[in-house]
Amino acid sequence: MYVWRHLKTVCKHKSVVLRECCACGLIWRGLMHDLSKFSLTEFIPSARYFQGNRSPIEAEKAEKGYSAAWQHHKGHNPHHWEYWVDYDSSGAVVPLKIPYPYVVEMVCDWVGAGKVYNAEKWTQNAPLEHYNRMRKERHFHPETEQLIVLLLECIRDRGLKAFHRMARCQEEWAYLRSDYDGCNG
Repeated sequence: MYVWRHLKTVCKHKSVVLRECCACGLIWRGLMHDLSKFSLTEFIPSARYFQGNRSPIEAEKAEKGYSAAWQHHKGHNPHHWEYWVDYDSSGAVVPLKIPYPYVVEMVCDWVGAGKVYNAEKWTQNAPLEHYNRMRKERHFHPETEQLIVLLLECIRDRGLKAFHRMARCQEEWAYLRSDYDGCNG
């Protein structure tokens, strides 16, 4: 088991996400981000399956076919898209519109994971590349998906400082949150 190495990785990730969330004006979200990773339900299996270059959850899924740590994590952290998926009466997946602060935190989470797991290889194009690789396997409400792409393209084209201003709805993005929150969906 890799308790110390996993703890260092989680703390490093949390510190990057905290910095990004604070820069976006989401101090509380940054402080609360991924606290469930310190619960025994998540910490023990994640330390056991720690690899250092990707999430231990993937290794646990590969071995067991599921991850109890992941089931707990996604159910306790509303910055994950899985938290916002429901089903209709026929069993079809219904993606719900994710509230604005959690969308911004999700993007900060992707930035943090990329910076921790890819360190010096991370570029401002990495979050959008990550999103494009996994988007077909995910279920996003159309308005949420539009916002995610807008934020990720801002990072790619203008950098993190512009993303922070955009997330805070400053300058030319003053309309962003009110338009997103005002959309019915």
